[in-house]
Amino acid sequence: MRRKFNPILKIALTANTIEWFEFSLTAFMALEIGQLFFPAASDKNALMLSFLVFASSYLARPVGSIFFGVMGNRRGTGSALKLSLLGMAIPASLIAFLPTYQTVGYVATAMLLLLKVMQGFCAGGETPLSGYYVSLSVNNRNRGVYCALAAGSGFAGILLASGTIFALPYVANWLRWADSPVSAYVPDTWRWPFLLCIPLSILVYFLRSSIAVDRKPPTLVASRSRTATPLVQAFILVGFLEIAIYALFVWMPSYLHTYLGVSKSDARLSNIAALLIMFVSIVVSGYVSRFIDAATLAIIGIVSLALSIYPLFYVLPQGDFVTLMAVQAAFGIMTGCLCGVIFVVIPDLFKRTWGDFGMAVTYSFATALLGGTAPVVCAYLIKVTGLLSAPAIYIAASGLLAAPVAYAVVRANRHPIPRLPSDSAASSYASQTG
Repeated sequence: MRRKFNPILKIALTANTIEWFEFSLTAFMALEIGQLFFPAASDKNALMLSFLVFASSYLARPVGSIFFGVMGNRRGTGSALKLSLLGMAIPASLIAFLPTYQTVGYVATAMLLLLKVMQGFCAGGETPLSGYYVSLSVNNRNRGVYCALAAGSGFAGILLASGTIFALPYVANWLRWADSPVSAYVPDTWRWPFLLCIPLSILVYFLRSSIAVDRKPPTLVASRSRTATPLVQAFILVGFLEIAIYALFVWMPSYLHTYLGVSKSDARLSNIAALLIMFVSIVVSGYVSRFIDAATLAIIGIVSLALSIYPLFYVLPQGDFVTLMAVQAAFGIMTGCLCGVIFVVIPDLFKRTWGDFGMAVTYSFATALLGGTAPVVCAYLIKVTGLLSAPAIYIAASGLLAAPVAYAVVRANRHPIPRLPSDSAASSYASQTG
């Protein structure tokens, strides 16, 4: 990748990584968080209460998307991205210093909820604006790959969070075994991952500091032609993707351990492997979009996952670790096929109408209403139906709704998005932003 695109890659690769790392920590530590910040309850109830806090942070995303969408239009996308990064990093870091329910009661619960809502508000513009920025700032040849990296960077954050949680008990055991005098001053192990947010956030902010705050990629926005159709289409497509991501990759380790009895280490190890496979699938999908229309790849990912999700959930509790790995690998490949092109397909819906504002608002509303709530919905469906495969029905139904929308996009979106006039123009723009 040529050096002139480095400023754009800094946005794509750093912003989503830190956001997803910080959000995923709460999900991967859901059982521990539920036991620490709520009254004593069964593991399943603690898990559900923890994911309610997790979902509440997503309800603030739509409000944040409006704020940062307007800010991006008026003051530049770079300015909005920098502020949103700080707004996510500070609450995530402060969680490491919170008292628990055992010490201050519901005050601890309220403080955790407040920090998660603050974090959700600032995350409202981060992923959609960075993806939109990248999508409209590169030439046609590199567009699919760069957009795939923008989407995949988020899963790098999930992978980092999953790996951190996986290694946590081993590091703690090593410290106890070493019997070092320093271990007496080490904070509780559940706080360690949140403390890690501090240096990571500083690093990302430093990398992003070279990006001009008052520049936006060129886009065409015609106010007279705005209709609700692209908003609805984007909401449905992003909604299905978010449901799949949060149910199959964020919630899955808790599901495997709490409902299927898989050991924590096996559940987290298989999750790490699935995330790696998904990341590869995302990048491959972005590259293949050079030869196959991106919306067509989206249809392939949606239909394959919607049709196979129930059989895969059915065999999940009946197999051994190899079966567990194979099922999650299939989840990663199919979901990655859609995720790898999402930042190609969705910006095309807004290129002549709603622009940055439409991208931020629809993406964040879909994430808040469908993505962040997916773990709670899945747990509730299992509780009321008694079926361990009930989440598969939810995912399949949303996929059957998304498939015709993707097909409509294939038919309607025949013309390529307006590009920068030439590579020399792209170089000039990149030099201005760098």
